[in-house]
Amino acid sequence: MNRKYIIYSILLGFLCSTGILSAQTVHTDTVVVTEEKTKRAWELGIGASVFQFSRVDFTNFQKLEDRYKADLQLRHNVFGANLYVARELNPHLYIDLQGTVGFTKQWVDGKNKMKNLFMVGPGLQWRLGEYFGSKYIDPYTRIGVSYMHKNFDMNYTGIEADLPDEMDWVLENMKNKHGVDKNDLIPISLGLGVNTWLNDRFGIGIQGDYLLMPHKDVANSMQGTVRLMWRIGGSSKKAKPVTQYIDRETVVQAPPVEVEKIVEVPVHVASEMCELFNNIYFDFDKAAITRESHDVLDKIADILKDDTSKRYLVTGYTDAWGTDEYNISLSRRRVGAVVKELENRGVPTNMMKYRGVGKKVSYAPAEAPVEVRRGDRKVGVEIISNMDYWNYIPKSDHDK
Repeated sequence: MNRKYIIYSILLGFLCSTGILSAQTVHTDTVVVTEEKTKRAWELGIGASVFQFSRVDFTNFQKLEDRYKADLQLRHNVFGANLYVARELNPHLYIDLQGTVGFTKQWVDGKNKMKNLFMVGPGLQWRLGEYFGSKYIDPYTRIGVSYMHKNFDMNYTGIEADLPDEMDWVLENMKNKHGVDKNDLIPISLGLGVNTWLNDRFGIGIQGDYLLMPHKDVANSMQGTVRLMWRIGGSSKKAKPVTQYIDRETVVQAPPVEVEKIVEVPVHVASEMCELFNNIYFDFDKAAITRESHDVLDKIADILKDDTSKRYLVTGYTDAWGTDEYNISLSRRRVGAVVKELENRGVPTNMMKYRGVGKKVSYAPAEAPVEVRRGDRKVGVEIISNMDYWNYIPKSDHDK
């Protein structure tokens, strides 16, 4: 059979199958079709492959005085380059086209000559990552059919030298077929693979195939491939953030009724930031922030800069030791130090206003141990959504 006709037939079948699958979506709603096209991914890959083809060559056969001598060349592998393209049909099925060119050496006319192998064909992949909730590690199974042409020989038997001093040899493939060699083959591929994605666009793929030769006396083979992959389109592999919707309703008097708008607050952001503010501490009788609190300030600054549309009122507190007047002054200096540190870390100045309330809400009495009273030396934060109230309050207590 002409090799060109076989190659053209495989490529035509791949293109036709892709066209049929696309045509099946024409009867759906126009808006839905457009969204599907944007979500379906293309995958391109380039890598290296190795085939298992056991081959034997005897050279320099000669008779000595009391024995025979021959050199043995035993080769098992054929190495080459691999190209890969795949199209997403749905989250579980991909259709692909893979091509490989391999190179090896064979003993011909008294010397080793370079020989090659060419294989190309489509396949269907069943992706398993979605079943396990895994987006970055995606194992799969594959079945495919290919056209293979090779110009090196796989001899199973041979005769070296001439009568009466000749040597017969036989190459046996254990637990495999053996007998006749063919240069043009149509192997069926049964494979397993896994794609490891580094992000939405780049990844590494590993694939192993058992090549079943549908010929009575041609030995089956194996192929292993590793490739770098590029992904175009498709849904993002990043986890979607969990969002909590809170309905808040404040009744001023009846009538009228004031209803505040729905505020969308990411759950993990609000709770994490409040917890971080509760972990800012000060030394006794000082406005200096403790050393271990500076890492906390870095994290708070990163969260605030993610959404600069919010407005925050930061409040400073002291423990019960000392007079009211002194503690009010100390709490103002402490909260001012926190706001200054956050602004130095890039938080916009219009996002925060602050005040100090001294020991008005301290829990531990003045005679409590130092480590207990340290919990009252802190800074708290609240989100202000009422812009009229926000515009009314000053930047700090000192501006009253």
